[in-house]
Amino acid sequence: MNYLDGKREKMYQAGLLKIAMKMRRNEDLQGFDEIFREILREMDLDPEEFRRYVNTHMQSLMATVKKRGY
Repeated sequence: MNYLDGKREKMYQAGLLKIAMKMRRNEDLQGFDEIFREILREMDLDPEEFRRYVNTHMQSLMATVKKRGY
């Protein structure tokens, strides 16, 4: 993974958290790809770079979300 500056990494962390929370709530029964595209639009993130970030960090984030019951 390429080096991310602090600002972009914080944006990606926030985006990843939003994805996890939406998946956890599953309000609209949206699939992952639909949620991912929604977060990209809302936060104006680089699609390829954010996808790599998500692929690298999603498993650990979901474990934390599940553990804490968010």
